[in-house]
Amino acid sequence: MSKFIMTTPSKVNILKKQAKRLGREGADQHVVLLDRVAQSAGYDHWKHVLTCAEETERASSARNLTAEIESVVAAELAGDVRLIRTGPEAAKKQPFILFSTSVGDAWLLEPMEDRALCLVWRGIRQQFHVQDTPQRVEIMWDGHFELRGEFFIAETEHPDIGSRAVAGYPLEQLRSYLDKLRPVERKMDEVFGQEDTVPMTPEVIEQLVKSGWQRAQLEVAIRQGARYSPGRDSVLFPPVLGN
Repeated sequence: MSKFIMTTPSKVNILKKQAKRLGREGADQHVVLLDRVAQSAGYDHWKHVLTCAEETERASSARNLTAEIESVVAAELAGDVRLIRTGPEAAKKQPFILFSTSVGDAWLLEPMEDRALCLVWRGIRQQFHVQDTPQRVEIMWDGHFELRGEFFIAETEHPDIGSRAVAGYPLEQLRSYLDKLRPVERKMDEVFGQEDTVPMTPEVIEQLVKSGWQRAQLEVAIRQGARYSPGRDSVLFPPVLGN
């Protein structure tokens, strides 16, 4: 039995071009040249190439949201960063983004309404409900997200997460994915309408200290009710009301 080799359409085209190039250099029949380039690439013959290409296409078409989730969860538990925009599953008209962070967390995001579902938190796989069939996708979301500066803002009903700003995520890549999915009007609203501050949580403090801020000054700011503005890289204090 011939072994399976993942074979994309581009790989088939490359092999065809190689056979065509050899045909210009010699007198062998095209079918013979196809077998020759196939064998040089590790296949048994050209028919083996076509069979592997068909199996690769079937495997790709069968991949659903559940499979993508499992791949991202596995990546996070292995300490790897991975970002995925969902592909040929039932959610084709409503793409999702999944990402692992390598710092212990992984998320599923819905970019149009900013919905979020935590898949892995602090290195522990979470309980979540996702059902993907050819007819529909059913997800029990438990929060929303926002990106502010270097922080991923999560507003969730998750008992361990709640509302917090988290640093250390691959936000540059994530922003690139979101920009490709969101309409221009949405991007303009984010630029002009965002309240660009986050609470001074311990996680935010640690990130600011790494960036060069003085911990003692930040602790004083916390006692005075200050918040941090990622857009301005500033600590903002509440107004002082006179008597």
